Amino acid sequence: MNLLAVFSASFFLVISVSAAGLKEEFAWTRLSYAWPSNGQRVQRQIKGQLKGYESGSVNYEANKDTQSIVFEEPDNFGGNGIGVRPRPENQQAGASGNVDGSIDYQYENNIPMGANVWRNKLFITVPRRRLGVPSTLNYVRLDSSNRYNVPLIPYPNWNINIYPDTSGAGQNFVSVYRVAVDACDRLWFIDTGLVEIPGNATQVRPTTLVIIDLNTDQVIHSYVIPADQLRTATQLASLTIDIDKTACGDAYAYIPDLGGYGLIVYSLRENRSWRITHNYFYLEPTAGEFFISGHNFQWNDGVFSVELTAPKRDGYRTLYFHSMAGTHMYKVSTRILRNETLATRSYHENDFRNVGDRGTQSQTSCADIHKPSGVMFLGLVNQNALACWNTNLPLSSISSVQRDDRKMIYPCDVKVHNDNIYVLTNAMPEFLYGRLNYDEVNFRVWSNTVEGAIQGTACSSTTSSSNGGNRAENNGPNYN
Repeated sequence: MNLLAVFSASFFLVISVSAAGLKEEFAWTRLSYAWPSNGQRVQRQIKGQLKGYESGSVNYEANKDTQSIVFEEPDNFGGNGIGVRPRPENQQAGASGNVDGSIDYQYENNIPMGANVWRNKLFITVPRRRLGVPSTLNYVRLDSSNRYNVPLIPYPNWNINIYPDTSGAGQNFVSVYRVAVDACDRLWFIDTGLVEIPGNATQVRPTTLVIIDLNTDQVIHSYVIPADQLRTATQLASLTIDIDKTACGDAYAYIPDLGGYGLIVYSLRENRSWRITHNYFYLEPTAGEFFISGHNFQWNDGVFSVELTAPKRDGYRTLYFHSMAGTHMYKVSTRILRNETLATRSYHENDFRNVGDRGTQSQTSCADIHKPSGVMFLGLVNQNALACWNTNLPLSSISSVQRDDRKMIYPCDVKVHNDNIYVLTNAMPEFLYGRLNYDEVNFRVWSNTVEGAIQGTACSSTTSSSNGGNRAENNGPNYN
C-alpha cells in the first residue's frame, strides 16, 4: 500500500491511496567495480603503518612499483579484512581494459549520488566526498541478469576516472554528482574538481562542464566555469539541458548553485556562461530542519535542481525550481534565462514567480518533468518518498507515488527518461550522521513507467494537457 501525506501547520495525517508506485530495479549493500584486467593487490598504509595481507602469489615487494589496486573490504566480499582480490566475475577487460596508475578503493566511502539512463546504460555517479572512490562516473547495463550488487563499470573507461591523475594531462574526472542526457545522445555533467575530504577539501582541477558523445564514448567538449561566477560555498550538484534535437549546437545548460545561491546558464553555441542571482534561490530559514532515518539535523542548501516543461506557444519553456531547505515551488521562463541582459539585471519585476507552498516536511532533493504529460516527480527527502504533481493542476494536487521509511531513505536523484521514471535512494543521512550496515541493502534504483507510477493519483487526471501548462499557482498544499 502506498501512502499520501496531508499536512497542517503542525502535523500531518497519513492516508492511503491506490497508486501503482515503483519497483526495485537494482540494489547494492555496497558498491564494487568491474576491475581492470591488470589490477594487482598491494599493501595499504593506514595510520602510518603498512598492513600486511594474505596475498597468495602476489608479493608486495616484487609488485609495489607496478600498476595496482589498493583494497579495503570486509569478509563477505572475498577476504578477511584489508586487501581483498576482486572476484574474477567482476573483471571486465573488454569493457574496462587496462589501467594506467593505481586504484584506491575503500568501500565505505563509495556512496552513489546520481542516476540517469541512455539506451541500455544506467549511469551511476559516485562523487569523491572521501578518498577511496575508484571511479566517479560509471554505468551498469539495464538488461543485466544480475540485479544485486552488480559491479559498476567506469565510463567511458578506467583511465579517465583514476585519482590521483598520473597521466600529467590533468584531464581526469575528479568528482561528478549527477549527469544529464540530451536529445542529441550526449552526456553532460559538472566535474566539481573537488576532493571533499572532511576538514581538508582539495580543489584538484577547475570546476568544469564536460560533454561526452554517447555514440563514440569520447569527450567532445569541456568548458571551465569562470572563477567570477563561483562563490566560496559553491556546489554544483546537478544540471538540466534545454535543447531542440533539430538544433544540437544551440543547447543551454542550467546549473543551480545550491551553496552559493545562484543559477549559472551556459550557452553551447556561444561557449560562454552567466550567473543569475535572485532571492528565490536561497534557503528558506523555517524549512532547514530535517529528520531522516532517526537523525535530526539542519541543512542550508538553496536552489537544488531545476525542471523544464515542453516548449510553450512562444517557443520557450517554463523552468521550475526549488531549494532543498525549502518547501516552495518557483518558476521562470527560459526566455529570461537565455537572454544574458534580461537574466542578469538587478531587478526582475515579476519574471520569477512563486507557484506556492508544497507544505511542511515536503523538502525536495531532485525533481524532473515528463514533458508529454506535464507531470513532475519530486524526491521528498523528509518523507523518504516520491511524489508527483501534474503541473497543469494546482500545486495542492500533489500526490504520493511511493513512501517507504526503510527502503527509500533519501531519494537523491529523480530522472524521467522517455516514458519511464527512475529514482535513486542512498541513505545519505545515515552515512553522514550514523553508520551504514554494509551487510544490508543501502542503495537502490527504482523505476516504473510514468503511466504506471501515477496510476490512481491526482497526477493521472485526464484534464492534463501536453505542454505542461501554467495553471498551477495556489496558496497551500492539500496532498490529495
